[in-house]
Amino acid sequence: MVSKVPVRLREQELKQIDQLVEHGIFRSRSEAIRELIIAGIAHLSEVFREVDRLFELERMEGRIPIDLSGTTQQLLKER
Repeated sequence: MVSKVPVRLREQELKQIDQLVEHGIFRSRSEAIRELIIAGIAHLSEVFREVDRLFELERMEGRIPIDLSGTTQQLLKER
């Protein structure tokens, strides 16, 4: 199944996507964005595995296995 998802991009990224289309690397913006998302997900596959591992540890131990209180938690909120 394919779904449509509205996306907001900064002008800089949109120009780069348009360049890829203009150079014939992709046939359309839609194709370029789809392929770039797929590549990004593949690039982050290890991060996804580690997050899954943390959730499994939380399920097994009944608590979050890392402490994100204080400064670290504030930093994550600001990101």
